[in-house]
Amino acid sequence: MLISAYQAADLREVLDVFDCNVPKYFAESERAEFEEFLGSFGDRYLVGREEGKLIACGGYAPHRTEPGTWTLCWGMVAAEHHRRGLGAQLLRHRLDAIAATGPATVVLATSQHSAGFFERFGFVTANVVPDGFAPGIDQYDMRLRL
Repeated sequence: MLISAYQAADLREVLDVFDCNVPKYFAESERAEFEEFLGSFGDRYLVGREEGKLIACGGYAPHRTEPGTWTLCWGMVAAEHHRRGLGAQLLRHRLDAIAATGPATVVLATSQHSAGFFERFGFVTANVVPDGFAPGIDQYDMRLRL
């Protein structure tokens, strides 16, 4: 998978990746928030392509209130490409970029459906909010020290 910076021209394909992960990983009600995020994010949102087709995306950003802490945001792989190691490849790419800035803590909010994936990389659950994203989609707040 070739990973590059998100461009405005990627919007339709990125939204397609989001849509194919609804309703298990994301609630339909989150789509507007995601689209707004894409319009203002910047250069730390990445896309992954195979044979020219956008099949994964995810970002990272400095935490707004915790110096030395980074947030992973809106990471996803097109549903038909799950379980091929692409999410791991995108996660490693983002963690390597964060690690290059020096010692850091990485935080993220994910669902019960993805928490196990992040645990495999050493993330630890700090808090669980039942139905935190939407009914049936719990919010798992996770942390990793690099």
